[in-house]
Amino acid sequence: MYGENAPPSWARLPGARCRAVEHLTKLEGLQEFELLAGLDEGFFQALAIASEVLEIGAGTALYREGEPSGAVYFMREGRAKLYRSSGGQKARDQILGVVGDGSVLGLASALEGKPQSQGATALTDCVLYAVFRDELVNLMASYPEASLRLARALAARTRELEDLVGDLVFHSAPQRVARMLLDLATEEGRVTKRGVVFRPSLSRQEMAEATGISREALSRSLSRLAREGILDLGGKTVTILKPAELRDRT
Repeated sequence: MYGENAPPSWARLPGARCRAVEHLTKLEGLQEFELLAGLDEGFFQALAIASEVLEIGAGTALYREGEPSGAVYFMREGRAKLYRSSGGQKARDQILGVVGDGSVLGLASALEGKPQSQGATALTDCVLYAVFRDELVNLMASYPEASLRLARALAARTRELEDLVGDLVFHSAPQRVARMLLDLATEEGRVTKRGVVFRPSLSRQEMAEATGISREALSRSLSRLAREGILDLGGKTVTILKPAELRDRT
């Protein structure tokens, strides 16, 4: 009766309407990922069936460094920080990046089959699609183009980490602070008559961790930029009054 367009077996079971709606919602959400744009419809159908919707609140750890890496997470909505911890009694974190909509988290460790090499914590409320490692590996084997897209995502992440190492080694603290502010403004800011306004998803402590400096050093850099009229630090928001001058500081 249905031929090639036969619905999956679960579609004919009790409660199928609710599951069908959930499936279509996941399917539509996954198809909006720029990373996956243009891939075969069969891939999206299979990925939607394999994935589970995960909703977590701001401040929730998605996974921690050293934990088993059994799943890969596709970020539908929200922002999260990736970090490594020094451990010990005076443990401190180094933020490796801030990721948002359309990102894939936990991919490298899952494909390698080793514990998480970094932690991931939600900065805002997040909606993600979680896919178990074995399910994703099978999909990658069945759809080579999807495998290539995910490989490109890994390559891009590697490049970002190389840029971070370069910043930490070759640039001064004020330069790193300027670059971080511009990156946050690009992702989170809105243009107004006064300048680019944003409410940072990172706390001041996290800003310090992202730039590899102490919180005191961060405060000095921000205060100096404010005194020079480049920034306005108003309450919980930051306004970049002179974006071009801030860019010159990088």
